[in-house]
Amino acid sequence: MRTKHSILALIFCTAFAPTVLAAEKIFKPDENGQVVFVTPTRNIGCVYTPKGGVEMYVPEDGGPELACERKEPVWTRLILSASGKADIFKMVGDTACCSEEHILNYGDSWSGGPYSCTSGTEGLRCRRRDGHGFFASRKRLTVD
Repeated sequence: MRTKHSILALIFCTAFAPTVLAAEKIFKPDENGQVVFVTPTRNIGCVYTPKGGVEMYVPEDGGPELACERKEPVWTRLILSASGKADIFKMVGDTACCSEEHILNYGDSWSGGPYSCTSGTEGLRCRRRDGHGFFASRKRLTVD
C-alpha cells in the first residue's frame, strides 16, 4: 500500500525527471571538404559547404550554403544560402545527393557554420542563426 509520502515522491520524481536531450551529431567533412548527411529514411540528404566553398564547388554568394534534396514524392532541392530565405527548386536535373555514411537519426541534431538541422519522425527542420530556414518531409515543404 502506498502512503501519501510515497505518492508525492512518485509525482515529484516523474514531474521533474531530467529530460533526455537530443544528441548533437558531429560529422567529419568528406574528401571534398563538405559535410554530407541523410535522414533515417534516406529520403532527404543534405550537403553543407563552408564559407569560401571547396575546390570542386563554390556557392554563388561565396557561402556558406546548406543544400538538401528530397527524393520523394518529387525530387526537390532546397538551398539555404548565407542570407535571405531558402530557395526551392523542383525538377532538379542533377540528382547526385547524398552519401549515406552519416545518418541524422530521429531526435538528433547537427550544426555547422550558421546552420542547424534537427531530424524527427515528421521530417527535417533546418535553420540559419537569423531564423530563416525550411522544413522538408514527404508530405510538405515549407520555407520561413
